[in-house]
Amino acid sequence: MNIFFREQGVGTPIILIHGFCETHEIWDGFDKKLSNYGRVISIDLPGFGESPLQEGSLSIDFVAEMVLNWLKEEQIKDPVLVGHSLGGYVVLAMAAKDPEFCKKLVLFHSSVFADSEEKKANRDKVIDFVTKNGVEPFIQTFVPALFYNKAHQALARVRSISLKTPLATLVSYSKAMRDRLSREEFLANYLYPTLILAGDQDEIITMDLSKTMASISPKSIFFALPNTGHMGMIESESLAIAEISQFILS
Repeated sequence: MNIFFREQGVGTPIILIHGFCETHEIWDGFDKKLSNYGRVISIDLPGFGESPLQEGSLSIDFVAEMVLNWLKEEQIKDPVLVGHSLGGYVVLAMAAKDPEFCKKLVLFHSSVFADSEEKKANRDKVIDFVTKNGVEPFIQTFVPALFYNKAHQALARVRSISLKTPLATLVSYSKAMRDRLSREEFLANYLYPTLILAGDQDEIITMDLSKTMASISPKSIFFALPNTGHMGMIESESLAIAEISQFILS
């Protein structure tokens, strides 16, 4: 299984799965500090960074199966799965496929809900726009919307990472997110703990949506990161690490 990864630290495996138009590099610095609490493995999803895009139709379930199989090939046991945004969709699909393997989930600015009709239409608009205009014009407006502080010093770094996204990857994952299944019923019946980290200023996965999601399962732990948009690993690094490390140790 050709999945690129970077690892540091020892102990409990903590798998960091990046979001849309990101790579493992989005966790730079965050992963090093989190490695005080376990063996941190940050991956590139297929099509991003150094992991090749798979041929044929791509779905969230298909990507989840690839990552799940890769973890088992690497003989990683009892991982804590941390998924940012798109990464959270993948984590949920992994846990739905094999809940006994995936016993600790962290949904980092992510959601169990399927796309609304409005959101699906917006995905189609993105696909149409990038097909006609390329990746760069989309990224120039996409990245600032991820941050609460539009002048954050990390904006340039995140933009640089996002600009590496191949057109085929951007289109394929836009379709995959548009067509993904709801995981509401799964979360309601999931027997293991889920940490839900939300940004109180997140315009993509709103606080109201995150609170509704947390109410679905009595096993859910909800925490709001203050003055934070969609990039808690950057905008609230220390607080996010504190919450995740407490969740790992609990």
